[in-house]
Amino acid sequence: MKRFKTLPYITSLALLFLFSCSSDDGGSGSNNSGLELVGNWVLSAVNVSSAIDANNDGESSFNLLDETTCLRESITLKQDFTWSSSAVNADLISAITGDLYNVSCSSNLNTIGTWGFTGSNLVMAGAGTRTLFYDGTKLIETLGNDLPGIQSLVFERQ
Repeated sequence: MKRFKTLPYITSLALLFLFSCSSDDGGSGSNNSGLELVGNWVLSAVNVSSAIDANNDGESSFNLLDETTCLRESITLKQDFTWSSSAVNADLISAITGDLYNVSCSSNLNTIGTWGFTGSNLVMAGAGTRTLFYDGTKLIETLGNDLPGIQSLVFERQ
C-alpha cells in the first residue's frame, strides 16, 4: 500500500525534472530562431589584410569604406525567413605601388533567397550560400582573403 502512495510523488518529480530540462545553448535565454535579426543591415566595414591607400590621400586604412565611396550593401532579413540584398562590391583590387591600390566596383547587384539561424550563425542561401557570424550587435562575414582580396565584411543594424 505504501508503494501506491509514493508513486504519485515519484511520477510528479520525474515529470517536473523532464519538463524543466532543456538543451543548454549557452545563451541568455533568447529566442534561438534568429527572429531578433529581422530588419535592415547595412555594410559598415570592408576589411582587408593590410592597410592600403586606395584614394591616394596619404592615409592608409584596413577598411575599404574609408578609401572608396562606391562600395555598399544592404541586407533585409524578413520574418518569413526570406532575404534580399542590394550591393555594389569590389570587382577588382589591384596593387599600384607600395600600399597604393586601385579598387574597381561592380554595378548594382540585387539578390534574394532564404535564411536560417543556427547557434550564432546566419546562413543565407540564394545564388550561393553566405554564412555570417552574429556577435550580438553586428553580422560579420569572414572571407579570409589576403590582398588583393577582402578579409571580412561587417554589417550593422540600420
